[in-house]
Amino acid sequence: MRVKGLIVVAVPLIALAATTVTSLMLQTSESHQRNAANTAFNVINGASLVLTDALNAETGVRGYAATRDPVFLAPYHLSLGHIGPDRAALRRAAVIQGDAGQERLVDADAARVFAGLAQLRAEASRGTPAAALITPLAQGKVNMDRLRRQIAGLIRGPTADMVARREALNRTEPAIVTLDIVGLVLGLLAGLAGIALFTSGISSRVMAAAVNADRLGAGQPLAPVSPSGDDLGRLGSSLVRAEELLTSRAAELMVARDEALTATRAKNAFLSSTSHELRTPLNSILGFTQLLEMSDLSEQDGDSVQRILTAGRHLLALINELIDIARIESGELSVSLEPVALAPLIEEASQLMSPLAAERSIEITNACVSPTLALHADRQRLSQILVNLISNAVKYNRRGGTITVTCQADSDEQVSVTIADTGAGIPAEDLQRIFVPFERLGAEQTGIEGTGIGLPLARALAEVMGGHLTAASTPGQGSAFTVVLGRAPDVIPAAPAKRGPPVLAGRHAHNGDALHVLYIEDNPANVEVVSRFLQSRPGTTLHAVSTGQDGIEHAVREVPDIILLDLHLHGMNGEQVLSELRAEPVTAGIPVVILSAEAAPKVIRRLLADGAVAYLTKPLVLAELDAMLASFAGGPAAGPPPAAGPPAGLPAAPA
Repeated sequence: MRVKGLIVVAVPLIALAATTVTSLMLQTSESHQRNAANTAFNVINGASLVLTDALNAETGVRGYAATRDPVFLAPYHLSLGHIGPDRAALRRAAVIQGDAGQERLVDADAARVFAGLAQLRAEASRGTPAAALITPLAQGKVNMDRLRRQIAGLIRGPTADMVARREALNRTEPAIVTLDIVGLVLGLLAGLAGIALFTSGISSRVMAAAVNADRLGAGQPLAPVSPSGDDLGRLGSSLVRAEELLTSRAAELMVARDEALTATRAKNAFLSSTSHELRTPLNSILGFTQLLEMSDLSEQDGDSVQRILTAGRHLLALINELIDIARIESGELSVSLEPVALAPLIEEASQLMSPLAAERSIEITNACVSPTLALHADRQRLSQILVNLISNAVKYNRRGGTITVTCQADSDEQVSVTIADTGAGIPAEDLQRIFVPFERLGAEQTGIEGTGIGLPLARALAEVMGGHLTAASTPGQGSAFTVVLGRAPDVIPAAPAKRGPPVLAGRHAHNGDALHVLYIEDNPANVEVVSRFLQSRPGTTLHAVSTGQDGIEHAVREVPDIILLDLHLHGMNGEQVLSELRAEPVTAGIPVVILSAEAAPKVIRRLLADGAVAYLTKPLVLAELDAMLASFAGGPAAGPPPAAGPPAGLPAAPA
C-alpha cells in the first residue's frame, strides 16, 4: 500500500516539477524577448528624438531666415541643447541592437543638418538677401531628406524585431498560464490520490486546500490553515503565494489603468492647448496676409501673398487633421447623423477640387446619376472624406488623366460612393499600408505634398459614422476608393435658401451708418489685424480692451453695437464675460460674436447655446468677419468675396 501510494503521489509530483521547470524556462525566454523588444524600442525612440530635434531646429532657422526675427530661433536653440544627449542615447541603443554602422550614417547626416542650419543662420544674421539664401535652404532640405531616409533605414530592422518579439511574448504568456494551471491541477490530483490511501486527517487537509484553491479562483481571501512542512503544507503555502501574486498583479493592473487614464486626460488637454497655441500665431499670419491681399499689390507681390495664404491654410488643415485623428483614437469625436443628399455633396467636393485638377489637365466626372439618393451621415465629415479622396486622386493621377465619382444603392440598407482615378495604381501588398498613419509608401521622395494621415482619417471618419472605406487598385491602370454608409430615405435636393441679415431691434438696428465695435482680446497682433481690416469699413469704429472686466465696463458705459470676444483671456475668461454680459440688463441685447482659436465642436455648441450669435474660429477669414459685420450694420461688405478654397476644417491638400 505504501509503495502504491508513493507511486500514485510521485507521478503527479514529477509531472508538476516538469511543468514548473518548463514554466521557468518559458519565463526566462519571455524575459529575454521583453529585453530585446525594449532594446529595439530604445533605438526607434532615439531615432525619433534625433529627427524631432532636426525638424525643430530646421523650423526655427527657416523662420528666422524668412523673417530675421530672433524669436523664431527659440526651437533651434532648444534643439541644440537636446541633440547632443539624444545622439548619444541613440548611439548607445544602436550599439546594443547591433546597428552601429547604420547609426553612424544617421549621426553623420544629423551633424550635416545642424552644420548647414548653423551656416544658414549665420548668413541670415549677416543680412544676406533672401535670394542668396535659396541655395542653402535647398541644400538644407536635401540634408533633411537624407536624414529621414537614414533614420527610416535605421529603425526598419528594430521595428520588425520589436513586432516579432511582441508576437513571441503573446505566444509565450498563454503557455506560462497554461502550465501554471496544469501544475495546480496536478497538485490537486496528488491530494485526491492521498484521500484513498491515507487517513481522514489528511483528507480534511486536502479538502481545506481545495476550498482555498476555489476561493483563490473566485478572488476571495484564503481561509487560514495550520502550517505544516509536508507536501500538503507546501501546497497550502503555494496557494498563499499565488494569492499574494494575484493581489500584486491586480494592484499593478489598477495602477496601469490609472496611469492610462491620466495619460489620456493629459493627451486631451495637450490637444486642446495645441489647437489654441498653433491657431493663435496662424491667425496673425493669415490675418495680415489677407490684409495684404486686399491691398494694391504688384502681380509678383500678389502671387507671393497667395503662396503665403495657401501654405498657411495648408498648415491649418494639417493641424485639424492631426487633432481629428487624436479625437477619434480617444473616442471624443462626436458626429451628428442625419439624412444627407449625396449628389449635391459630391458636386460641391468636385467643384472644390476643380482648380487643383485643372492645373494638371485632369477631368473630374460626377457619374452619380441618382439625384435623390441619400445616406445617414454627418454632412461636414462626409464632405471631408470626399474632399480627401478626390484630392488624393488628383495628386496621384497622371497628367491629363480622369477621376470618376460614382454612387449607388447597394441594398435597402447601404449606399456606396466610389472615387476612381487613372493613376499609377498601388501594389496589392501595399493596399493596407496606405491606411497606416504617416505611411506614404515612398511618396515623400516624389515631391508630392502630404503627411500620410488623409486616408487613415477618412477611414476612421467613415467608421465613426457606422460605415467603412475600402481600396482596390490595378497597377498601371489606377485606383478606386469606396465609402459605404447606411442608406437614408431619398431626399429631393432643395435650392439653397438665401439668408438675409439678422433682424435687430432697438439700439442695435442699423441702416448702414456708423457701427461701434468693441473687441475684447489680449493678443495685440490679433487686435492689429482686426483694427487694420476695419479701417476699410466707412463709419465703423473699433475700441479694443485686453481684459474681460474692462470689456464689461466699457459695454455697460458705451453700449456698443456689437462685441467681438476672445475666449482665452487673462483673469476672467471669455465664457465668464459672455455670462456677465447676458446677465446685465444694459448689455443683454448686444450681439456677441466669439473669435477664438478653440475649435472643438462641443465648445462651439456650448457658447452658441449660452447666447453668442456667432462663432468664428481663428485663423480668421476676414471676408467672413466682414460679412458678419455687414449683416449687423445693414450695409455692404467692405472686403472682397472669400477666396476659393476648402471649407473650414477640411484639408487643402490631404495626404
